[in-house]
Amino acid sequence: MKNRRSKISDSVHVKEVLSSIIRNCRKESNTELSEIRRTWNAELDKTITDHAQPTAIKGSALLVTVKSSTLTQQLRFLTNDIIHIINRKAGNYQISELKIKTGNF
Repeated sequence: MKNRRSKISDSVHVKEVLSSIIRNCRKESNTELSEIRRTWNAELDKTITDHAQPTAIKGSALLVTVKSSTLTQQLRFLTNDIIHIINRKAGNYQISELKIKTGNF
């Protein structure tokens, strides 16, 4: 019996597909987080923003998800500068703490 499945050379892991779909479908209802993300992407270096993004606000703490542990360490050194940048640009909302976790966003 002949194999009817076509062979696809550019296969993609299902995790990447689902992450992309969820990210595109998720509506941002949290306007403070949206504003902080815009500031984050505009003010920080592209090497950081490509691999680290704000994912939640809990009280006055900003949760940032980072793709690698080495970048986590770099962000820890830049924490005070990042908080200052966000607070200066974010308007009414003030961040006092940056919580960094490794994962996917």
